[in-house]
Amino acid sequence: MSKPLSRILLPSRFQVITSPQNQVVQRLERLRRSKAAREEERHVVVQGMKTLQELGSKGHHRIRTIGVTFDKEKGPVRSPASDVIAAIQPQEDRDGGSMDRLSRGSVDSDKGQMFIAEQYVAVSRKLTTRILGTDSPTAEHEVWAEVAIPDHNALFSVSSSCASIGNSAIHSSQGSAIEKLLVFDQVSDPGNMGLMIRSAKAFSWGAGWQTPGTVDPFNDKVVRASRALCLDFPMRIGGRWTELDRFLKSREMVPLIADMVPNWILQQGVSPSTSTPAAVDPYKLVWWNWPSALPRSRVPERIALIMSSEHHGVNGGGSIEQGDGKKRKEENEDRAAKKRLLGRAIRVSIPMNPAVESMNVAAAATAMMWELNRVLDSQVQNKVPTRDGAELQIFDEDT
Repeated sequence: MSKPLSRILLPSRFQVITSPQNQVVQRLERLRRSKAAREEERHVVVQGMKTLQELGSKGHHRIRTIGVTFDKEKGPVRSPASDVIAAIQPQEDRDGGSMDRLSRGSVDSDKGQMFIAEQYVAVSRKLTTRILGTDSPTAEHEVWAEVAIPDHNALFSVSSSCASIGNSAIHSSQGSAIEKLLVFDQVSDPGNMGLMIRSAKAFSWGAGWQTPGTVDPFNDKVVRASRALCLDFPMRIGGRWTELDRFLKSREMVPLIADMVPNWILQQGVSPSTSTPAAVDPYKLVWWNWPSALPRSRVPERIALIMSSEHHGVNGGGSIEQGDGKKRKEENEDRAAKKRLLGRAIRVSIPMNPAVESMNVAAAATAMMWELNRVLDSQVQNKVPTRDGAELQIFDEDT
């Protein structure tokens, strides 16, 4: 009697799952659908061979499950699923099939070549689509994994000058302190959230801050849009405005708010050739609400850029509500903190053609982070300050 085809083509450590009622399948579906499940399990599902390779090559991501799409009725497994199997098979041959002999050390010595996980599963294309929740059927030989969500909250501690993540100590004296923070204000679209995280990581911004009303950064659509970079981008999850206010003050960071150019600047005249206000240089950021205590020749080196959803816009937090109770008190304190923070923040805008009402928040964040990087880098290169305000386009409402 011949062995089942699945046993011939798959290493023995792979569990072949065919039922949607299987506990592994149901748990992975809950992770995708439920924020509460992700918070409880501290895991998320990622998709794709390249994503899995990138996570594995970094050596510090804990992988609980690696899955491949497999249909025993259709014959041999093909790439990319076969690539994962090919990487795992030598481990099994060398270690005699013993999972206990696989160690984190083997990951460090073979980064990108081996995939170490607590369990390995092979499921049908239909079950893969259920697990990943994609709008269209997944590829016939897809690869996915269940990865631990790192805890970066210690990095945002106000009381400590040294934060520890995993086994690595991060000291501000070693240059690891956050200097550029991206604050997500009511960004509810997961696609926008994912793209903003991806851009922030690409431009080497230090971390992010998720305020109330913003989508979960480990939502399955955020994970896909960010190419799983949400797992590598330190994020304060559910950080209230009261906490953010204290954090910025403790780190001496200056808040910047991305906003629309106000009418009092736009009304200063329009250039026929560019369709932009004549007083505005269309190739420079527009600044206003600039504090008198700060020099007008340089952008502060430690900044927190607050990006608000284009649907909600910059909102001061709403009015204080009457009533008793701890929750109501915390909400009112948070509204007051947001109002104070937005009140003292510098406003900054990207000049636009007046025919365009607004920019997508992800596009605006990408453009603004890139330009702020350019300005800050030019300040480092040009150590001698320029004449007052020469490089910055600052407007004052009372002049």
